[in-house]
Amino acid sequence: MPKLSKSGRKSRRTTPWDDSSKLTATQMFLREKYKMHYADRHRKVSDSGESELINSYSPEKCPYCGGLDFMKWGLTGSGIQRYLCACKKSFVPTTGTIFDEHKLSISEWIEYCLNLFRHVSINADSWNNKNSFTTSRYWLQKLFLTLEGIPDSIILTDTVWLDETYYTVRSEDIVYNEDGSKLRGISKNQIRIGVATDKTNTLFLVEGKGKPSQKKTWETFGHRIAPKSTLIHDKETAHNKLVKELELNSISYASKDLKGLLDKDNPLYPVNRAHAIMKMFLNAHSGFNRDEMQGYLNLFTLVTNPPDELLEKVEKVIISAFTTPKMLRYRDFYNANTGF
Repeated sequence: MPKLSKSGRKSRRTTPWDDSSKLTATQMFLREKYKMHYADRHRKVSDSGESELINSYSPEKCPYCGGLDFMKWGLTGSGIQRYLCACKKSFVPTTGTIFDEHKLSISEWIEYCLNLFRHVSINADSWNNKNSFTTSRYWLQKLFLTLEGIPDSIILTDTVWLDETYYTVRSEDIVYNEDGSKLRGISKNQIRIGVATDKTNTLFLVEGKGKPSQKKTWETFGHRIAPKSTLIHDKETAHNKLVKELELNSISYASKDLKGLLDKDNPLYPVNRAHAIMKMFLNAHSGFNRDEMQGYLNLFTLVTNPPDELLEKVEKVIISAFTTPKMLRYRDFYNANTGF
């Protein structure tokens, strides 16, 4: 009988032959290689050599009281620097971060992030890296926490292309008319996503459901586009306040005039292309909780924008995790979330 994880799913570390006393040469080979691969993906902190990385980040304040009166207080058994605060609490550089209380190496995050950056679903990643699905999902939420501020770090400048696109709610969340028919047109069954790009950086932001409004467009992009930039967009009236308040040079096109144009002839192609690639990314996570839409879009923002090298994006995640610490405990997440 294969061992089950706490979630009731089959543990990724097991093989069909773990309880067998007599194995064929093929079975022995497969079991040994599989377990070697699992062990390599799940190295203990003490074996990972990452203490130097962790110790390179000096805490700015005590994660418990916020005080600055703390001192070095020896090393842990893994060689990680321990600190003692005047509040009598001890901590290490990972305390209060997404790596808090981690028993496995931070190096596991490298492959995890790289898979997500390549549009691999968390279910596929859990198989590839031999993590439980619950662990992969939990890590995704911690990554979302780390990336919460990423849209606020981007200001679009010079020439900006802007347009809205829509993504449907999950089938079980669709609202119907009283007669059982589907709502027509742009309705509350469609999540509106504002997308804007200056060809260097691109923003993907949830604006709400249904049709756009001047108020919501202004709230979404008013502080994310440099004043006096050139805005290339359709003739959506929801953009009027944005254009007026930021004194944008507005170049607009009627949507009906753009239909059927080749990409090279379509003045909105840069933003249309961003729409298409974004939906491919979201579709790789089919069935995801739409309440987490902005988390997925923040992740895609990291994927889409500079730097281009994927490992440099992983570097940004790790630096952010230490310099803007946020923590989500496993039990707290799963006590609060019973569905996906």
